[in-house]
Amino acid sequence: MSKVKTIFVCSQCGYESLKWAGKCPHCNNWNSFEETESYPDSRRTQATFSQSEPLLLSEHTEISKTRILTEIGEFDRVLGGGIFQASVSLVAGDPGIGKSTLLLQMAGRLIKKNIPVLYVSAEESFWQIKARSRRLGVDTLALPLLVETDVENILNQIDQMQPQVVIIDSIQAIYSPEVSGAPGNISQVRECSSRLFRAAKEKGWSLLLVGHITKEGGIAGPKILEHMVDVVIYFEGDSFYQYRILRSLKNRFGSAHEIGLFIMDKDGLKEVDNPSNLFVSTTSGNTPGSAIVCSFEGSRPILAEIQALVSRSSYGTPQRTVSGFDQKKLALLLAIMEKHCGLNLSFSDVFVKVAGGLKIDDPGIDVGISAAVYSSFADRPLNNKAVYIGELGLNGEIRSVSHLERRVEEALKLGYNLIYIPRLETPVKSFQANSRIKILRHISDLIQISTPVHKKQKEGIR
Repeated sequence: MSKVKTIFVCSQCGYESLKWAGKCPHCNNWNSFEETESYPDSRRTQATFSQSEPLLLSEHTEISKTRILTEIGEFDRVLGGGIFQASVSLVAGDPGIGKSTLLLQMAGRLIKKNIPVLYVSAEESFWQIKARSRRLGVDTLALPLLVETDVENILNQIDQMQPQVVIIDSIQAIYSPEVSGAPGNISQVRECSSRLFRAAKEKGWSLLLVGHITKEGGIAGPKILEHMVDVVIYFEGDSFYQYRILRSLKNRFGSAHEIGLFIMDKDGLKEVDNPSNLFVSTTSGNTPGSAIVCSFEGSRPILAEIQALVSRSSYGTPQRTVSGFDQKKLALLLAIMEKHCGLNLSFSDVFVKVAGGLKIDDPGIDVGISAAVYSSFADRPLNNKAVYIGELGLNGEIRSVSHLERRVEEALKLGYNLIYIPRLETPVKSFQANSRIKILRHISDLIQISTPVHKKQKEGIR
């Protein structure tokens, strides 16, 4: 039998090398190589693979739409319409964020629908999960629970029970006796995940894996783990807020970057029907530095509140502090406002945040951020029933954004009587006929509508 070889694998990208190196030549990360073992090909060929033949696309006109609905609407939305048959999904998040709670609730809903489920716990004991199930109200259901860490025993139990859905909590706690090293290292995660993936694809059961998060915010284990799975879901949230965000970063069966919103309470996770009401305050509209924006996350528009505070700096270098979006975006928007609006912000500290702790990457909130900053700078409140939509270009023009009609419909549906949008190349008749919709062409237009002509602020405006 061939001898086992020692190789070094990059923990960030999965690049393999025969020698250790300080810097990975593929992803350029430092000190990311970890020692692992490479098994000979004779060991890998012991596994039996199903013999498949090529199929012609022209001979199969009907697409299989076999999905399992979890009866948790926000979870089904993120998955692309439910759990796809023989799919592998990875759910990752910070410790204590609610990953196990969500999957245990989902398992209970599936058991009520008479769908066979196997919940495998490799980290918690039976009684710990029993206590959680009592809090969630699923302790009276006939849900099979397997407390096991050996991947061989897990696969044997799956073969005996033949469930439709298998939940592994978590993949970093599973180990294979054929691989040296502690559970969670690169060799163990790669070997155990590949065996589970292969079994799920060959035998047709759906697999949901729970993944750990590193201190840098990435999924622990080899990067190839994210490439192999069909769906990658991040469970986000903050210990200071009740809400939790389920965000898909990869989905082979639906749209990526879809989000689902939940609220964590004593009875578990509950869905949020109207997320816009969660992130928009009804009391802060009459204060300077507050503006309402409409972001588009996945396939849904969400209204959010931007809060800004501009004050004279007490230090030599003014501060630029951001919460909820990229800090470089704020520096860019401030430079545009100074150049095209004549605002002097060189001696002012600027603090901007997305209220409620929401994180937004959508460029469609640029105009709203600029409006909130100017409102705080001029110390004048904006219209509390106005919504600002648009991307800001370097030359000061306000550019159009994707899904503009959906954003406007959401704002009008929630009762906002003034929606500022960018100029459209193809005019929309419904927009032209609606007096509540106003067109902004340049960032200077925003300053004109925010400040009455007879009360122009002269301080700091050139």
